[in-house]
Amino acid sequence: MAFEPALTHAAGGRSVQAEDYHDSVRPGLIAILPRLKRFADLLAGEQTEGKALLGRALRRMLADQHRYQRGTALDAWAFGGIYRHWLMELRDHAGPLGEIDAGVTSFDRLFDGGDMCDPITVDFLRTLPPQHRLALLLVYGEGFDYDHAAYVLDASPETVAGRLVKITADLADHLAAAERAHAEVADGLRAERLA
Repeated sequence: MAFEPALTHAAGGRSVQAEDYHDSVRPGLIAILPRLKRFADLLAGEQTEGKALLGRALRRMLADQHRYQRGTALDAWAFGGIYRHWLMELRDHAGPLGEIDAGVTSFDRLFDGGDMCDPITVDFLRTLPPQHRLALLLVYGEGFDYDHAAYVLDASPETVAGRLVKITADLADHLAAAERAHAEVADGLRAERLA
């Protein structure tokens, strides 16, 4: 899948390219390592497994760095490499990620400014299917546009947009239900005090 558009959110408003690092992807990968780590943690479901996944994926990317195409945003290429490596391990029945429950990931540490997430929202995020969580992290946590998120997830931009629309609608329903439950509890406590 050839990919032409450049990212504008990385490296001070311009795309991170291997050319920026004298045709080696290693320094570019090091520059975006914290972002790659956060993504690997989300994929693997916990911090220690995310670190191990990242290490395995980085070794593979460095061995295959000759496949990096000039003009491709390095961060999109790297996120895609981690994602494809994770899928490969999941498909391998002997793979180390086969038993990981991605629902245990702490979303307040994965999303920048996550301390602003309330427990109800974090619980909702934990119930999302993995593909929806990944789309959410890439677009809102990492700042990818729909085209780049689609490139990473090997999906169409419309699919990424559809996942985000579904998340928004489901979250609104979830928050409304939580608000109704809270109101019922408050009404019950008021009734007890009046009785």
